[in-house]
Amino acid sequence: MKRNENLYPLSWQHHNGLLAVLILRKGVAKNADPALMSQFIQQIWKDELQEHFEAEEVVLKKFIERYPLLEVMFNKMIEDHSQIKQSLDQLKNPNTGLIKTFYQRLENHIRFEEREFFPLIEQTLNVSELEETGTKLTHLHHQTCTDFPVKFWE
Repeated sequence: MKRNENLYPLSWQHHNGLLAVLILRKGVAKNADPALMSQFIQQIWKDELQEHFEAEEVVLKKFIERYPLLEVMFNKMIEDHSQIKQSLDQLKNPNTGLIKTFYQRLENHIRFEEREFFPLIEQTLNVSELEETGTKLTHLHHQTCTDFPVKFWE
């Protein structure tokens, strides 16, 4: 699916998020140390996810007032963010089950945004609103989670 270029910064980060999900799946399959996988998760949170969530919540919120049809999906996005943050908090005492819960929530959230929410945004916002959104998202960093120093997934 061709994404509107103004949403590219979020979609690039989603790509990295899905790569992190794949890495965590491989780590679980290889019985990697849950503490090490938790460190990986904390690193991707610090490097990218936290800023990503905040940007989505701030930048997209203003369109809820103009376009009430976006509200249900916006609220689902906020709830997903909350659940993912809860998973992060639980990882203070990591185990494989908590790692799986985290990566399943992250994957489901990314798929929801890419398959449902972003297409609705693209259909609903006008060109100038999309451009305004893109301008506000240009600051987002694009990391590569494979830079984690310990390759527990190999």
